[in-house]
Amino acid sequence: MAVLNRCAVAVAAKPPMRDWSRPFWSREDMESVVEEESLYLIPTYDDEPEALAILHAYYNGIFQSELELWSRDPSHWPTPRSFELFDSWFAVRFFPLIEDLAQEPLRSYGVENDFDAQLHQALN
Repeated sequence: MAVLNRCAVAVAAKPPMRDWSRPFWSREDMESVVEEESLYLIPTYDDEPEALAILHAYYNGIFQSELELWSRDPSHWPTPRSFELFDSWFAVRFFPLIEDLAQEPLRSYGVENDFDAQLHQALN
């Protein structure tokens, strides 16, 4: 068992997000959308103010990822996507410790993004 050098934040849709996404739902979505959370790995933090600073740095990327689950067309997305809107659309839970119980090595898929630059700006 290994402790990862990451923490995590879980986001779950609040009623405004569910209302926005409803036109894009399939029958399966109607049955499960209320209980679902998405988990995002974030840099480690030492206290709640630092965790919130990290969330401020990453919220836009998280927001875009969540919207993209329902519509890949950004013209359907709300604008502007402020932190206040994010906060009203998503419930957030932080996980300060991530332990890896699997045997196989971690792999990441996808393209690099500018989240690290956003984080550096927010923390400095």
